[in-house]
Amino acid sequence: MPDEAVRQMRWARQHGAVAVFMRPCEDDRFLTDESFYPIYEEAQNLDMSIAVHIANGNHANVEFLQDAAGGNRGMTFGIFRVPAVVSCMMLVMSDIKESFPKLRWGFIESSAQWMPWVYNEAARRIELTGKKAPPDLFEQKNIFVTCQTNDDLPWVLKYAGDNSLLIGTDYGHGDPSSDIDATVGIREYEGISDQVKDNILFHNPKKLFALDIKGKAVRSAAE
Repeated sequence: MPDEAVRQMRWARQHGAVAVFMRPCEDDRFLTDESFYPIYEEAQNLDMSIAVHIANGNHANVEFLQDAAGGNRGMTFGIFRVPAVVSCMMLVMSDIKESFPKLRWGFIESSAQWMPWVYNEAARRIELTGKKAPPDLFEQKNIFVTCQTNDDLPWVLKYAGDNSLLIGTDYGHGDPSSDIDATVGIREYEGISDQVKDNILFHNPKKLFALDIKGKAVRSAAE
């Protein structure tokens, strides 16, 4: 119901909202479906980002994976995280950036370990068109991804770039993504510079959510 969604977006923006929650897929539609374009147009007009949280809006797919997995603990990876990766790949390969050049995208709670995979797959397909994939492909597409403290960040950053990662703690409930001390974990992470840490903790989330805040990322207590 795009019309109703737009009405609620305007109300939410007036009351402080900075992003529009969407799932990677809804029934038989991925994020790139043109039926969502009115939502994207309004989000761009309101300077709100699209926050894509791991989920699965295709009930048939969920039931299939649940039945096929037979209670296997890896089932949730296929149900929730895989659709986010596929949606990001489709977004990278789409022309949505040309239609909504200022719209920002955040992929939340899916870790960032898959970004090199998506970059290489996208680069290979881009090269088939006679073009070369830019090293800052995600930044050019206005795509941000929440990383985790157990991601191999030096490797991920080679493909994600310095301006596309941010941290998420997912505090409030217990699951594999919960990390209440994630900000401290990033500050103590070895192998990445303080500037990159500032980007992950402060500058990149500020840009994704268009936050009107000043200053630098908070240093750990040890510093």
